[in-house]
Amino acid sequence: MNNKMMNLKDIVISLDAAEVQRILTIELDSNKDDALEFIRNVLLKKIRKALESHCVPVFEANYRPHQMDEYIKKE
Repeated sequence: MNNKMMNLKDIVISLDAAEVQRILTIELDSNKDDALEFIRNVLLKKIRKALESHCVPVFEANYRPHQMDEYIKKE
């Protein structure tokens, strides 16, 4: 079992309208191949992203995601 599997937690996954429609179509058609493809290509990617470490050292408690982007010159 890899390290990510050891740090499981509850997560919330957001689906856009197209993904919701795809799920409803899979259920309506009972298409197992499409269901597996959706799990692998959509849900699994979202789950892995949600399980990524977002830890910040205590001395950087004021860190905000993407704060560095504010300092990058925009051309």
